[in-house]
Amino acid sequence: MTTIDQRLSELGLKLPEAPQPVANYVPFLISGDQLFISGQIAKDATGRVLTGTLGAGVSIEDGQAAARHSALSLLAQAKAALG
Repeated sequence: MTTIDQRLSELGLKLPEAPQPVANYVPFLISGDQLFISGQIAKDATGRVLTGTLGAGVSIEDGQAAARHSALSLLAQAKAALG
C-alpha cells in the first residue's frame, strides 16, 4: 500500500476503479512530465451521477459529497494513468 493509499484509508476514503470512458474521448494524456485528465464527473458509490446547483435543490453537504466523489474519481484516473 502506498503512502497515498494509507492516507486515504486513514481518512476513511477509498479510491474507486478508474472510470472507463463512455463516449469518444481519451480519459488521460501524458505529455512529457505532465498528466492531463478529462471527462471526470461526480458519481456516488452506486454509480448514480450527482447533478444540480448549490442553493437550487442541492444542499452544501450534498455539493461537498459530489465534489469528494469527483476528486476521488480524478485521483483514481491519475493512479491508473501513472501506474
